Amino acid sequence: MNRPLDDLLLRRGRLIERIASQRETLRQDFVPVSQALGKVDSAVAAVHSAAASIRRHPVMASAAVAVLFWAKGKSLLRWGGKAFSLWQSWRLVQATIADWGGRVRM
Repeated sequence: MNRPLDDLLLRRGRLIERIASQRETLRQDFVPVSQALGKVDSAVAAVHSAAASIRRHPVMASAAVAVLFWAKGKSLLRWGGKAFSLWQSWRLVQATIADWGGRVRM
């Protein structure tokens, strides 16, 4: 057979294998990015759904906001502070577990 042609075919086969290996590595590297984008996508979908509900029922949304403002302002702020503190604590627990090598699902 033609020696240069065999060398080229062998080199081509090695390059194809290397490309396949690089594609697999790249796919594995982007798994966390894909998961993060999936979470962001679901959050955006939830916001769009909430906005659509508010557009469909503006009177109900206005009434809910009015009730919140009508309620005692101090208690509203107090509960908001408690919710924020709880959220911060949860984030700290997630970070600690992640540092230990675990995974937390929400």
